[in-house]
Amino acid sequence: MPKQALILGGGFAGLAAARALQGAPCTVTLVDHNNYHLFQPLLYQVATGELQAEAIATPLRGLLDPSGIGFRLGRVLAIDPDARRVHLAEGAALSYDYLIIALGSVTNFFGQTELARHAFDLKGVDLAERTRSRILYAFERATSCTDASERAAWLTFVVAGGGATGVEFTTALLELIATLMRDRYPLLRQTPPRVLLIQGGQALLPGFAPALQEAAAGKIRALHGDILFGTHVTAYDGLIVHSTSADPLQARTLIWTAGIRAHPLTAALPGADPHSGRVATDPLLRITAHPEIFVVGDGLAGRDHALWPQVAPFAIQSGRYAGAAVRAALLGQALPGPFTYRDPGSMVVLGRLDAVCQIDRWRLRTHGHGAWLLWVGVHLYNIIGTRNRLLTLINWAIDYGARGNAVEIIRKC
Repeated sequence: MPKQALILGGGFAGLAAARALQGAPCTVTLVDHNNYHLFQPLLYQVATGELQAEAIATPLRGLLDPSGIGFRLGRVLAIDPDARRVHLAEGAALSYDYLIIALGSVTNFFGQTELARHAFDLKGVDLAERTRSRILYAFERATSCTDASERAAWLTFVVAGGGATGVEFTTALLELIATLMRDRYPLLRQTPPRVLLIQGGQALLPGFAPALQEAAAGKIRALHGDILFGTHVTAYDGLIVHSTSADPLQARTLIWTAGIRAHPLTAALPGADPHSGRVATDPLLRITAHPEIFVVGDGLAGRDHALWPQVAPFAIQSGRYAGAAVRAALLGQALPGPFTYRDPGSMVVLGRLDAVCQIDRWRLRTHGHGAWLLWVGVHLYNIIGTRNRLLTLINWAIDYGARGNAVEIIRKC
């Protein structure tokens, strides 16, 4: 009977692992609760109406079938390392000889259950579409308000978290609001919307050069957004935002981009950190007590107390490495040397025709039109499938060229 290799998760890491195992002498099955691979870096554009969700979602069977990799639609309930079994929600159990865990991450609300119930976030297609619907719904509610303070509350949008996602979403939201106010809701001009970005640190985009951090903050302010540094959101009940260093603020919409943690199933594995949920492995990305299990992507902790970045390039490189290691083991070959991450650099788009770009190995730190063109090229190259690239280009043409929105439909809010 051939060996069985299971890959849990069809994101960047899982897909890279599957491709690395193409043609390996074993049966390979990828398991995911969605039947599509999602290009997560552009989810914020779904949330702001710049892209249709279909432009960044690619069916997994179409990606895996040509390579001989099997696909199983199912939600993983539990992983039993001792029995080498994975239990699915529909009652099935899958056995494995090798397991690659690429379950990604979930939004971290840091134990604030009420905040989690009322805030909006961007970790998935449904959540991004819900956020977009909420923004549009807020404008509709504002038009029918007779009370000025209630209207202002509906037109106040708070974004918690000034990392890459928070900055990209905030600039896109500000541009969306400008378009809505110009073309759709001219009667609301007497009550200008407010967008407030709350950041716990003293600068946006941690890890970027100070000049690029300042460029991001300057762009948000140029788009008439506000930034509050050195502040953490402490509570939100759907009506009022409480924070550590500001007065309570009435706002009907809070978008949370302030943290993520490893998937709960990853966090339940041996060696997982109780705070981040990420798993400490050996240099070959294996769980020490279970060397047949590899952890990749957002669930992987760094060595020597340093954390790996939870970004797509790292997920791809770690997934590819784990797939190559399993292949070598199956063929009786020497395992590859310790995993090392080669940082390709970071880019954050700042709305139309603007971005910041930092590639340390090239000593490149720039912002503006050139950085935006580089960002466009990299993202179009990495989106999977000609159809998805064309959809993205069409949506961007509507957004950037006609200065409209690709999607203005309220579905769920």
